[in-house]
Amino acid sequence: MDINSLLSPQDSPQVTPSPSNSTPKKPRKSRTTKATGPTIPSPSTKSSLPPPALAQNAPHQISHQIVPSPPMSHPAPIIRRAADGTLDGVRSVRQGSTPGMDTLADLASMQHHQQTTRANAGGLRSTEIYESQASTNGPGMPNLHASLPGRATLDHAIPDAPSQTAPTRNLATNALSETDSETMMELVTYLATNQFAYLSHIQLIDLLHRGFRSHIQKYKSSTSSGRLPAYELIPELRSAREAMNVRFAVGETLWIDWIEDEQVLATTFDECFAVMELCQKAVHEEPASTRLWSLYAAWVTCLYAAATGDTAALESLEDVVDTPDWSAEDKLVAAEVCNRQQLMDVWARGAKATQWRIDQSHVLWNPYTELLLQDLQRSTNLDSQSALKAHFLDRLRTPHESWDRTFQMFSSFISKYENQSYEGIMTTVNQQCAGSKAAYGLREMLELAIIRAGEANNDQLQLTKFTEYIEWETAQSRRKHAFVFKLVDMLYQRVLLRFPATTEIWEGYVMFLNEEIVSHSRPDIDLLPLLDRATRHCPWSGSLWSQYLLAAERQRMPFPEIDQIKHKATNTGLLDAGGLEEVLQIYVAWCSFLRRRAFQEESTDEELDVAEVGIRSAIEDMERLGGAKYGIEYQGDPNYRLERVYIKYLTQSRNWHAARGSWKKLISSRGDSHEFWLRYYSWEMKTWGTISYSENATNAPSSPRPSEATKVLRTALKRPTLDWPERIIQVLQSHCEDHEDAAEIQASSVQIWKAKIAVKQRREKEAIEAYAAAQAQPRQQVQTLNPETSADSAISFSSGKRKREDDTRDANDETAKKPRSSEDHGNAEQAEVLANAPTELKRDRENATVVVKNLPKDTSESRIRQYFRDCGTINSLVLAAEESTNTATATIEFESKEDSLSAQTKDLKDFDGRQIEIQVGSGCTVFLSNFPPAADEQWIRDTFGSSGEIIDVRFPSLKYNTHRRFCYVQFKTADQAQKATQMNGQVVGNMLKLVAKISNPGRRQDRTGALYEGREVYVRNLDHAVTERDLKALFCKYGEVEKIRIPTNMLGRSKGFAFIAFSTKSAAKASLDMDKSKIQSRYISVEPATANGPAKRQATTVIRDDGRSTASPPPDVHMTNGDSSTAASPDASIANEQSNPSPAEIKARTVALLNVPDTVNDARIRAIAEPYGPLAKITLRPNHQGAVLEFRNVSDAGKAFLGLAGHEITPGRSLGVGEVGEMMKQKAENKHDKLGKQAVQKPNTPVFTPSTTSVRRPTQLGGKRGGRGGLPVMSKGLVKKVKQEEGAQSGVPEGAGKSNADFKAMIAGAKKDT
Repeated sequence: MDINSLLSPQDSPQVTPSPSNSTPKKPRKSRTTKATGPTIPSPSTKSSLPPPALAQNAPHQISHQIVPSPPMSHPAPIIRRAADGTLDGVRSVRQGSTPGMDTLADLASMQHHQQTTRANAGGLRSTEIYESQASTNGPGMPNLHASLPGRATLDHAIPDAPSQTAPTRNLATNALSETDSETMMELVTYLATNQFAYLSHIQLIDLLHRGFRSHIQKYKSSTSSGRLPAYELIPELRSAREAMNVRFAVGETLWIDWIEDEQVLATTFDECFAVMELCQKAVHEEPASTRLWSLYAAWVTCLYAAATGDTAALESLEDVVDTPDWSAEDKLVAAEVCNRQQLMDVWARGAKATQWRIDQSHVLWNPYTELLLQDLQRSTNLDSQSALKAHFLDRLRTPHESWDRTFQMFSSFISKYENQSYEGIMTTVNQQCAGSKAAYGLREMLELAIIRAGEANNDQLQLTKFTEYIEWETAQSRRKHAFVFKLVDMLYQRVLLRFPATTEIWEGYVMFLNEEIVSHSRPDIDLLPLLDRATRHCPWSGSLWSQYLLAAERQRMPFPEIDQIKHKATNTGLLDAGGLEEVLQIYVAWCSFLRRRAFQEESTDEELDVAEVGIRSAIEDMERLGGAKYGIEYQGDPNYRLERVYIKYLTQSRNWHAARGSWKKLISSRGDSHEFWLRYYSWEMKTWGTISYSENATNAPSSPRPSEATKVLRTALKRPTLDWPERIIQVLQSHCEDHEDAAEIQASSVQIWKAKIAVKQRREKEAIEAYAAAQAQPRQQVQTLNPETSADSAISFSSGKRKREDDTRDANDETAKKPRSSEDHGNAEQAEVLANAPTELKRDRENATVVVKNLPKDTSESRIRQYFRDCGTINSLVLAAEESTNTATATIEFESKEDSLSAQTKDLKDFDGRQIEIQVGSGCTVFLSNFPPAADEQWIRDTFGSSGEIIDVRFPSLKYNTHRRFCYVQFKTADQAQKATQMNGQVVGNMLKLVAKISNPGRRQDRTGALYEGREVYVRNLDHAVTERDLKALFCKYGEVEKIRIPTNMLGRSKGFAFIAFSTKSAAKASLDMDKSKIQSRYISVEPATANGPAKRQATTVIRDDGRSTASPPPDVHMTNGDSSTAASPDASIANEQSNPSPAEIKARTVALLNVPDTVNDARIRAIAEPYGPLAKITLRPNHQGAVLEFRNVSDAGKAFLGLAGHEITPGRSLGVGEVGEMMKQKAENKHDKLGKQAVQKPNTPVFTPSTTSVRRPTQLGGKRGGRGGLPVMSKGLVKKVKQEEGAQSGVPEGAGKSNADFKAMIAGAKKDT
């Protein structure tokens, strides 16, 4: 629909309408249109009116006097009157027309004007284009980035912009070189047609200013005296600065140069007064600049001294400006303007504006206080004395750099005026104000880091230090009153003075103030002046302009003023130079405002029409912009934001048919995204609910079923290129079960069944393609493959995630040592890729968790799951009671971030009679590492319990790496988690530096090392006589061998496999040719080593006689959010230190622990087992939920067998005790905690059920098992050795006899002791 279609023929501009389909709307009741003032330009796209311009004779007008700049806020366009009396460029006001219809006409006119402008512009202009254009006109222009740090390189030409520079003339001057003069001529010519070339303005001003300073320096170095001779280019310098000020913010540095230059030139009273007005504009634009306020106050002080002759005021100034030599008449006039009250007012405003500048506030406060002391000395009275005392106290309560000097000044003041109470006053003030001094002490190192970065002229480092400073300030605790809003606010203003064109800092400042207004009840904050400054400094930022529109809407500014803001954003074209995203942001904000305005209570039909025309015009304009820049490759906004605004508008207008048509138009460009279909489906469901259940609905459907929503999902499944069909299948299944009849459910089941088969085939094909692509890529890229292209073809359609089948092969199994068949050999490399590729979607707990507050105290987990069932799959739920508020709080982890976003839509909704609050749970989880190896959940809770309430402690699974030692601690609030990070770096345990950081999955680092870099091979079926030297001799021909490991048993014998690490991946790959080679008596198998290979599924810890062990080495302290990849294996030399017992002896003193969680490491097993006797070896078997303990003594094994049975290793998890064979029958732990699956065992609910059979005691040396519950009978050959061992422990002489009754008594005594 074209804009002109809404206008009558006589009112429409003469523009050829573009063909479009107009959609019918439900008639709306008209309202009386309120008068809003004179007719204004359109609120849609660019206006045909030019922006403010300098008159052609501006340079001559300001040759003797400074011309004030236009107002900073909302400048009105300059409207010229033509010869016939009509307004040039503005259509005549039609009698009887309303502002709404005038706006529609303006929209049509602007649309035509914008199309013409785009065509003439020839597409978007970039900085490179401007540089190439400038280079054709003459020598290159100097780069002035260093003169204004932080300024973005952004020159954008607007062909139809008005001229704002003086007529070109000869710019030659003796103060500059010939090359500089030529460059100035080129800049002036260039700016005549490119009015918004930002850097060109800066370059021209810099050249003219340097010429002026050179002119002054030559005069000072000469012997001539008298008044400074005229500088030829003063008119051009003033004109260039005014032109810059009209279009952009000048910035602190340019303001200082401008003011100082004018101070040098000012001689008469009018010229001096013009400088004072210039200072006023400078401090208005940069209110936090101590340098500008100092210039302003010092200038007023000098004028006051010249007018009144009171030179005492000059004593407070460090740098005194030469006072002008006025006539008597000028002094009389100046005395009225620059009186004492005016002087004190300027100093007071400067001191207040910079009060919270912790680094330089004394620059204004100290001179102002000196003036106050002078006034007090001239006329001493109690009121002035009390006011000055309060002035000092207020200063001492404010953190600042010169706090000690302020305290000394206060001490002198008290000793002079209240000496009799000196000690009491000073003691009290020191106690009350010591906190502000300490506050500066906390920030002193941060301030010093910024100063050092500035002294090093390192802009990037200084910006980084400022950013770290801001992060530190905002992280201070509000509850403990450590957070000071004014300090943070002033810190943002300081960094913006230094880096005025850094968009990210402006955006951060605006977001900070927004949060203060919304979340911390600060309605006194006015964002409009700040956003006006921000958009002047960064007019290319669509984000800042959109925030400007939102702030104006929130403060209920009149529509003409909001229209003017939008007009200022789009009339320069600088948004185009920033990219389409910047243009899109302002259009989205503008269209959303028009939509909201159209549906207010007092809105009229004309406002509805304005909204529709504006939204459709924005969509068409974005299509033209995208087409001009990207051609046929432009596919529109990936998030179709403008189209969604339009759909929302049509939905609120109850124009369901047109809104559905808009959704269907998007299918061609967005149909491959599952998110698009889910949004479309959600809209259909909401529409169906509105129509079906509205009491006043006149077009209610004949069927109670949401058939249109079902069609959306079924249509989505028909697209073969859909990115995540599993999700659509899941939603369709749930939708049909909840809403459809039997016939539709049956029809959908057929489609779902076919879709599953197609998806399975597609995933298998993708896995093969991924394997082929991975052959030519580094191993690191293979490990970061997209989960949706995973090699695992076993797909769970109920959750849409891949499942990993646990490999239960044992490293010691005979099947693992058999040579592979010829078919397996051909797929060796494919097996490597498939084994290392991620086979399941990673859980993103930090971004998929929400916290639900204000729940009824007696609610249940099942009720909460039922309430959030439609939002997505719930992975876990933790419910905690809030005693203080008699409510409950639930922490819910969903399957994906999208599910958590869906759950947030229920914020402030009713839940069993209570209005619940839903917050994002991110930032509440702390990543811990490098804690003592034996630390368990209770140790974590005891150590970090003081930081806040701990909701959950999660240890990682050790199934694939038994040396991982980290955990995640989830707190109730983000503040508590932040407090816990204060323990980062603290020494715990055996000189271990604790790592405690906020969990951030994005910081997870890829594992490194030979295994993870693909440089390690796994050799199995080795002859037990093969040594490391033999292997190195065989494999060194393929490349440099870094390390060879042959794991051994307690007897020092090889286990029959080895790991060989090469220096390069290519060498490891070449060594696979050794596969099926015969070494000594066996054919070996060579394959790439994998992290989850069968030989990695156990960890053996050998314990020396001195108590040292090979258990769990400490993780890397540099680890940020993952686990250490270091794996240790027993050293053969350690094993050889042991005696050489027989297998029967080893079996007799071995105990197997059952039902061991796969999160428990060897150090924790050792901590609970060693109280029963010294250990020789611990073998973790997390893939069988167990551990094998080998004691040094048989009797100790018996004690542990009885004592460890039923021991609670983790809350709600009891150990079982048995033989190794029993343990090997257990499968790997399979955790299910999602809705609809087996729930995780609750605390105090034992998972392991003890066997009902009799206790099986460990077999004695060489004996056979006796009757039920009886003791084994020992062989005669070993009786003597056992007696010696037991006698040594019990003190019985070697020759003394010992019966079975004695042995029973010993076991019973051990049980009693434990």
